[in-house]
Amino acid sequence: MFALSSFFTSIWDYIIALPAMYMTVWSPDGDAKSVISKLAGGTAIDLTLNGGAGDQITGSGLSSQLFAIINFMLSPALATLMSMVIVVLLITYLMTSADSAVLIINTIAAAGDESPKGRVHIVTWGVILTLVIGSLLMTSGDGLGAINTTMITGALPFSVVMALIGLSLLKALIRDGMRENENNGG
Repeated sequence: MFALSSFFTSIWDYIIALPAMYMTVWSPDGDAKSVISKLAGGTAIDLTLNGGAGDQITGSGLSSQLFAIINFMLSPALATLMSMVIVVLLITYLMTSADSAVLIINTIAAAGDESPKGRVHIVTWGVILTLVIGSLLMTSGDGLGAINTTMITGALPFSVVMALIGLSLLKALIRDGMRENENNGG
């Protein structure tokens, strides 16, 4: 029950903090990270306070808390199996995301051309993306922080574009409503 209430509280906190997150987009400690921490950390806190886990879960880093929870809650054989399933699912998710990113980059760069010559470009963009991610992971010990900063920096222009698209939609809806009123004799 504690984890369930923590889940909904985290979602509510995220919705409330969303405007502030856009105002502080350059902050390395975004509020989205705290929501993830609360989702995985809620169970960890409950197990630490009420389940006898001690500091075994909360003492581990944020990235390994999920595996610490699984190791605490399941038998060693089942925990190993569940860890493998989680790693396979995460790798599948990451590969699908990378494949989608390469496809989008190639579509933009090729101006929508879907001819067979685009396959060379897909491989090229895949290699470039892999090299960029690899170099970011190897930077000065904080590779994930570098990737996080790069993602936030890269997403900022798209946030402006999305805001402009929203304004265009609102403008089109207002014009459509005005046209409908004119056609109805209003």
